[in-house]
Order: sequence, then C-alpha cells, then structure tokens
Amino acid sequence: MVESEALIGKVIVGRYRIEALRSDSAAAVKVYEADDLRHNKKVSVRLMTTRSLIDLDAGLIDESSALSAYKELMQQLFAMNHPTLVCVDDWGDTVIDGVRHAFNVTEFYGQGTLREFLDRGRRLSPSQALVVGIDVCRALHHAHQNGFVHGDVRPANLIFGDDARVRLTGLGTKRSASAEQMSLEQAKYAAPEIGLGSMPNGQTDIYSLAITLLESITGEVPFVGESVAITLANRVDKLLPVNADMGPIAAPIERAGRPLADERGTALELGQALAQIADKMPRPLPIDTVVPKKFEDVITRPHPITSASEAVATQVV
Repeated sequence: MVESEALIGKVIVGRYRIEALRSDSAAAVKVYEADDLRHNKKVSVRLMTTRSLIDLDAGLIDESSALSAYKELMQQLFAMNHPTLVCVDDWGDTVIDGVRHAFNVTEFYGQGTLREFLDRGRRLSPSQALVVGIDVCRALHHAHQNGFVHGDVRPANLIFGDDARVRLTGLGTKRSASAEQMSLEQAKYAAPEIGLGSMPNGQTDIYSLAITLLESITGEVPFVGESVAITLANRVDKLLPVNADMGPIAAPIERAGRPLADERGTALELGQALAQIADKMPRPLPIDTVVPKKFEDVITRPHPITSASEAVATQVV
C-alpha cells in the first residue's frame, strides 16, 4: 500500500477526496475522512490492497478471486442497513500509484470512538453503559440473524454519532483466523475458546461485548497478560470480576462474560436482560464524547432507555 499520508488530497474514483487519516497508519485497512464531491458531504473511506484480501484457507488464492469475494460481501452488507450499524454505501476498486486497492465508503461519524473516550481517562456510568450495550446488542442481533459474525467487538469499533448513539463498525473486515495471528489489542476482548482453536461466532461476540462494557465502567480489562496466548489462557474457567458497586447491570455482564460459551446467551437475550433492568437504573447523563445538546434531546424524551430496549426485546431490527 502507498504511504498513508501520501493519499491526502487525492481523489478516489473521481468522487472521494481524501482529507485525513483516521486509523492507525500501521493497520492493514486504512480509514480516511473524505469529501464526497458528488453529494457534498463528509464520508469515511476504508482502503486496502487487493493483495491483502487473499485468503488461502477460504479458497481466495489470487487477487482476482479475493476482489470478487470482497465485492460480493459488500453487496451483502449494503442490504443489511440498520440504525445501529455503520453501513456500507459504496464500494469498488481502484489503482493508486500502480497498486490495486479495494475500498468501501460509509457515513462519517465525527464524535469519536469509545476507545478514544476511554483513552482520555473517562468512564461510562452503569446507566450510560446500559444504553451503549442495548444499541450494540441490536446491531449484533441483526448481524447474527443475517449470518454475520463480527469477530472484533471492542471499544475501537464502537463509534458515536451526532445523535448521541453508538454504532458498531468493522463488520465484514477480514479477521485473523487464529490466536497466533491476533494482535494483543484484539486478544484483550477475545473469548477464551479462541485460544483453544475455536473460530469466532455469536457467543464470542457476546463475550467481547461483556469485556467492553466492563472496561467502559471500571476502566480496566481483566486477565490481560504479556502476550496473546497468556491473555487468552488467563480467561479459561474464569468469571469476570464484576461487583455489586456496578448495580443491576453487573448480572447481565457477568452472564455474557462466562467462560463457557453456551452459558452466555444470545445478543437478543443480553439485550432483553439489559432492557429488563432499565427501570432500576438512574437516567443517564450526557456522554461528553458526543454533542451534549443532541444527547439531552434523546434522554429527555419519555423513557429513552426503554424505547431503545423495546427495539431489542421485540426484535425490531
């Protein structure tokens, strides 16, 4: 891939002018803020070399077959439009400085990620974490019902919009096939069975969400070791360290983070469990990552948490 900063100012496929890098410059998939010159609005552009899409285990043995599979995947994601998912609006391939790249375009969310929020030393209250948890459960339930596993649920993939709600991003991004290929940052949120050779599935997504919610409240990720292998091994047969100080949300997080996958339940069941305790939780204060006025608009409507939770409980996804 060309140098990340070298793309600034370039126009992709005659439509998307790259303005700024928004991801780790060392990441395989680069995320850029861009201007959509056709519709005069900001968008996010994800860019990767077609070579990086090759997956021998999946039968994608060359760039041509990998690109075809990528475009088919983007078409499937395009049909999965949902208010709690960052959805694909456009995709394709282009040659940049002699190297073929695949790209996809999504709506731009300018209020930052939960990772950025936590890295500033901030925390979510249990009530705020409840709202975030319900929205992510809605996203995961919709994805799982459509045959998709996320495989990398963590704060960096939860992004806030101007409407003060969180969206799950990164669905459909190529994942590491084994623990040996996983980064430590990914392993911090991975279920223990991944270290035993299991592939990501709906239950591993739920475990990752439990770790994410726990960190958002306490500021700590449990069982982290010096390596991927140690981190995953530390979680075998271990319950998450939740406590009564977290209030009613402790029980749903504890269940979702159990070491045995078949005890965690589904995204729908976790969402319903969170919805059932909404009336026992204080009203959430504005999250300072997002636009305060718009968050106030949300939380001053009648029973904001219940309205979100009903969408999970009644499967309106």
